[in-house]
Amino acid sequence: PYDNVADLAHHFFKRCLEANVTPYVVTKKTVFKWQEGFWATMKDIFDKEYKSDFAAAGLLEKCGGELQHLISDAATMQLIRWTQG
Repeated sequence: PYDNVADLAHHFFKRCLEANVTPYVVTKKTVFKWQEGFWATMKDIFDKEYKSDFAAAGLLEKCGGELQHLISDAATMQLIRWTQG
């Protein structure tokens, strides 16, 4: 299942940069332990290849300068807050 995570990461981060959007990785980590490897791969690629581009674009200022990993339930609540309901 991990053979295409790197390709997905590159596609995801490039699209976020093109759209000028802060990236958030959302998983259901508490239920599916295999997703820890998914997150680790995404974070590694981000840190090595994209972090400086996102920082230069000012897209990491609101998230502490790091790629954020949210559990799906927390992500749902965050969306509600961001959109004010």
